[in-house]
Amino acid sequence: QVGGLAGFGARPPAEVARAVNQVQRFLVEETRLGIPAIFHNEAFNGVMAPGFTVFPTAIGLAAAWDPQAVERVAVLIGRQMRAVGMRQALAPVLDVARDARWGRVHETYGEDPYLVSALGVAYVRGLQSQDVIATAKHFLGYAVTEGCQNMAATAVGARELYEVHARPFEAAIHLAGLGAVMNSYSEYDGVPIGASRAILTELLRERMGFTGTVAADYMTVEWLASRQAVAADKQQAGLLALAA
Repeated sequence: QVGGLAGFGARPPAEVARAVNQVQRFLVEETRLGIPAIFHNEAFNGVMAPGFTVFPTAIGLAAAWDPQAVERVAVLIGRQMRAVGMRQALAPVLDVARDARWGRVHETYGEDPYLVSALGVAYVRGLQSQDVIATAKHFLGYAVTEGCQNMAATAVGARELYEVHARPFEAAIHLAGLGAVMNSYSEYDGVPIGASRAILTELLRERMGFTGTVAADYMTVEWLASRQAVAADKQQAGLLALAA
């Protein structure tokens, strides 16, 4: 995979397309196995790069209470991504946000799990109708950590974690065929979620029936070693993440 080529490089669409084509041509024609990469980008209210259409942030879209409008937004985002060769979006954000101290409330569809579910399903349907993989995030309970800190412990019980915070993901899995899920940086029951078999396998795959890809958030593996201290180094951290 190749990450953030458009967003982090701040490149307009034509340049993104040329860069994607150059990289893919090299991978297919010049490497031993000839396997193309999947290019991804942030896209929760539009492709995060110059020259693409920008829509209201997710909390603004939620204020319309209009799943059909969100689906149309996602269809256009998917068309624009596919046009430049990017086939995976790091969106939608399906965290249920109920505390304004959390710094990412604007990325969410708000505090009501039914509304978050309805709009999340609409976004996934629209995006994936364009053959672009949706990546729902952040699994799980990212918006309800202690003190609303980025890497603190998720501070709810098991029933609430499932009934409130997992429900939007479950809806997207069963009603829209969600292709990918991204883990939260937080921890639950003393274990960082990026290395938690209880969350990523027993809950997500076995109980909720998810069969797609689990994508690590950008710093997950590194921080398992350097900040959360559950691994001695990045190699061991990577093994822990794979085992989860």
